[in-house]
Amino acid sequence: MRMVATCWRNTMNSRYLTMFLLLAGAMLCATARAQQADANVNANAAGRIVVGGSGSWRASLRLVAQAFGASHPEASVVIVPGLGSDGGLHALRARAIDLAVISRPLKEEERKPDILAVEHARSPFVFAASPRTKVAALAMSDLPRLYRGELASWPDGSPLRLVLRAQFSPDTELLKSLSPAMNQAVQAAMQRPGMRLTYDDAVNADVLEKVPGTLGTITLAQIISEKRGLQALALDGVAPSVAALMQGRYPYYKSMVLVSRADASPLTRQFIGFLRSPAGRDILEANGHWVASTK
Repeated sequence: MRMVATCWRNTMNSRYLTMFLLLAGAMLCATARAQQADANVNANAAGRIVVGGSGSWRASLRLVAQAFGASHPEASVVIVPGLGSDGGLHALRARAIDLAVISRPLKEEERKPDILAVEHARSPFVFAASPRTKVAALAMSDLPRLYRGELASWPDGSPLRLVLRAQFSPDTELLKSLSPAMNQAVQAAMQRPGMRLTYDDAVNADVLEKVPGTLGTITLAQIISEKRGLQALALDGVAPSVAALMQGRYPYYKSMVLVSRADASPLTRQFIGFLRSPAGRDILEANGHWVASTK
């Protein structure tokens, strides 16, 4: 019995040793694979530029990125959706993205020595409605009444459904800045029960495009670059266009602001340079932006 027990223990020890060696080998292989994967990721990241921020510029940036990739085949430009201006700045500071493209100037507390910001382009800030709405123009004097809820239907009698943006979004801030009366009217609209509120530029465009009778704000650039079925309404007889914006006849616009870190990678700087080059400017101008000459 003692001999049988001894043999059994030796067999079990041998099995444990074999299992231990197999497990150790597997762990070494897994570690090697993980290290190789990390190396691959780092190698890929060296040729990748991650861009995020306001959805107003996402489609036009994608067009610029395609042109940039044609002349820089080693580069991959990844455009992250859904961040918004504030989220883009947070992601940039956290080094989750390489370039933030936002729709407002930096606030005083956001200005840091290691952050570089420049306004690159502007696009008309417009009131938009579905083409099914048989209205092509608005009067500025009617806007406070619209936002206070005093004008609740279109001229043909169909319901007017106002679409609001988030409380502190660039769109809301721009609306409030139009006049003291608009400031009060927008604040009143934000407090009114049952109002439709959108937090994302793409969702906002979808609602304006698909829900009958809606009226809301968007950039001309987003309408053109995304090929949206929306009509940009004239204000006081002036149709929003890049030419009208350049001439000062249509003074309402959103800014495209490029924000990068001072230690941005050479590839990120090349992409910013391409955005500001004649080739980049041509793409943006063809899609509803006014880009000041960099010559």
